[in-house]
Amino acid sequence: MLRIVIVDDEASIREGLAKIINKENSGFIVAGIFPNGQEALSFIESSQISVDVVITDIRMPLVDGLELIKQLKSIEPDIRCLIMSGFTDFEYARQALRYSAVDYLLKPINKKQLFKLLYELEEERVVNLNKEQRYRSGVLLSYLKSSTSLCSKLPELNLQFAYFTVHALRSRDIELLYDQLRLAVLDIAVPIDIVDTGDGTLSMISYYSQEPCVQLIKELADQLRPALVTVGFVHVGSSRAYQQVTQLSEAYNEAVQACDYGLYEYSAWSYWHYDDLLQPEPDITALFISTRERLSEQMQILNISQIKTSLEKWFGEVKQAKASRQSIILLCRLIFDAALAELPEWRAFHDSEIEEQLKEQILSCLAFEEIKSLFFSFFLNGLERIRASRLQMADRSVEAVKHWIHKNYDQQAELSSLASMVYLTPSYLSKLFKQETGMTITDYLIEVRLKKAKLLLKTCSDMKIHEIGCEVGYPDPSYFNKLFKRIVGVTPNEYKKLNQLSSSLSKE
Repeated sequence: MLRIVIVDDEASIREGLAKIINKENSGFIVAGIFPNGQEALSFIESSQISVDVVITDIRMPLVDGLELIKQLKSIEPDIRCLIMSGFTDFEYARQALRYSAVDYLLKPINKKQLFKLLYELEEERVVNLNKEQRYRSGVLLSYLKSSTSLCSKLPELNLQFAYFTVHALRSRDIELLYDQLRLAVLDIAVPIDIVDTGDGTLSMISYYSQEPCVQLIKELADQLRPALVTVGFVHVGSSRAYQQVTQLSEAYNEAVQACDYGLYEYSAWSYWHYDDLLQPEPDITALFISTRERLSEQMQILNISQIKTSLEKWFGEVKQAKASRQSIILLCRLIFDAALAELPEWRAFHDSEIEEQLKEQILSCLAFEEIKSLFFSFFLNGLERIRASRLQMADRSVEAVKHWIHKNYDQQAELSSLASMVYLTPSYLSKLFKQETGMTITDYLIEVRLKKAKLLLKTCSDMKIHEIGCEVGYPDPSYFNKLFKRIVGVTPNEYKKLNQLSSSLSKE
């Protein structure tokens, strides 16, 4: 919308020009017509309506066109000026251009030339406005999402009035919501900025010359409602009033937390003000830690029914506390981390990209039960896949570990490494190995090592006892001797002599 002021001491010219401009395009608004530059300046300085273009005659009483342009350049440098005159003296044109007039129009005005200039100025205005809005939105976004301590490093930001509040808005179709919101705020008396703050959220910052009461903040949401309910499900939350630009992030967080109460209402329109929230945000980390050990035990043996019971308990407490969306996401993240710690296969089944996609889906949900169902389906199905995989490879897992021990009996057999090798938890591998072989992994390793030691004692008479101990994985001679005697009944040296004696007797 191009707002235009016309200045000419001839009434027929200024009124006729206003008429043809208004008729040409509804986006061209003649904001005022004046007989001299003095009245035009007074209007521009006192009016709350911004003026984009001044079309002025040169020769007028009181303040002529050239002086008007000169003063406008000083007080309103963004206003573009068009000079019109019946005088063809190029000296006037040069002076006008020196004072930043856009062009020089001869009377009688050529409508085609005039409208060509106005359309160019409108296009230029839109480009500049979009550029300014993008920059301002970017700066506002930084303030909204940054901590107070980081605000000092951000570009300077001037608020439109002394006080502000933030409204957070969500819908399934965020683009449609944005379009409807932009139209709705045109009928709102207070200045407003709209910023897409990501995560499926729009932020609306409204400005006030005096501190607004809670009722006034709530009335703003009521004014928006008729236009926004056409979008479908809409959740809205508002903050308290603040003054300092560094408090934008605090206001934003309050508005988002209030908006999140809509998750628990299951209605097409939900609005909450921060002061009306019923209870404080729960400590999700403390809630999780209190029963994490039990969850870990159930994950190790993949007791899915008990795992589901634990999830139901956590999500039930989250629902009762009306926790924010970010708190729900934090709980999901903690559960994923537990699965990653206890289930070696988890990362193979669910990489970070898949989990990020799940987070985006959760952020698009507008009901708590929808989030819960989505997470339960994803997480429990993942556990079922791991469980099925383990059942398929149970026998092969034990055989793989036995094969590794026979091949690498002289090395340290770390339970965690063996479990990782076959994608099982250490505790589950231990139970499975004992079930399949009747022995613990440690006992099986000892058996394999001592069988090899006995073979070497029988066949390698030139090897010393401590060399044989090292060969089978026992570099400590004392420990090797004690272990061998405890298991075999005699020391390695005695075993060697007995076998040598037996060999000699058999030769006789």
